[in-house]
Amino acid sequence: MAVAFRGVTAAAVVLVAAGCDPILNVQGSFFPAWMASMVIGIALTVAARYFFVGVRVERDLGPPVLIYTSLGLLLTLLTWLVLYRA
Repeated sequence: MAVAFRGVTAAAVVLVAAGCDPILNVQGSFFPAWMASMVIGIALTVAARYFFVGVRVERDLGPPVLIYTSLGLLLTLLTWLVLYRA
C-alpha cells in the first residue's frame, strides 16, 4: 500500500511541477528561459571584461578564472530574477 501511495504522490508532484517551467516562444519554437538568461549573463560578463580592461582595473581584480566565473553566475541569476520572476 505504501509503495502505491509513493507512486501516486510522485506522479502528482511531476504533473503539478510541469507547469512551473518557463518557456519562451521564439518564432514558433519553444525555448527554455534559463538558456536565454545564460546567454544574456555570459554576454554581460564579456562586456564587463572589456569595460574592466578599458578602465585598466582588470589586473587588480584577482584571479580571472574566479572573478569572471563568479561574475557570470551573478549576472545570469540576476537576469533570471529581473526577467522571469513570478
